Amino acid sequence: MTTFSFEIEPSEVSKLKAVLKALGVKKIKIQEDKTEMSKEEFYAKIDKSLKESEEGKIHKLTPEFKKELFKSVL
Repeated sequence: MTTFSFEIEPSEVSKLKAVLKALGVKKIKIQEDKTEMSKEEFYAKIDKSLKESEEGKIHKLTPEFKKELFKSVL
């Protein structure tokens, strides 16, 4: 058995699947990368962070907070 990995646009999945089936591929496993976000999602996340910052809902990285946060790796 040989395994191939492709990175393609979601709109191209059905086309690639059809081609692979036409070539006689028996098992096709589609795995979506959930870590990627759209441009709109990215900018919405930035806007949310800026709004929270303006509302004072932030944590400043003081030396004390930094020590507490990273005590297990420092």
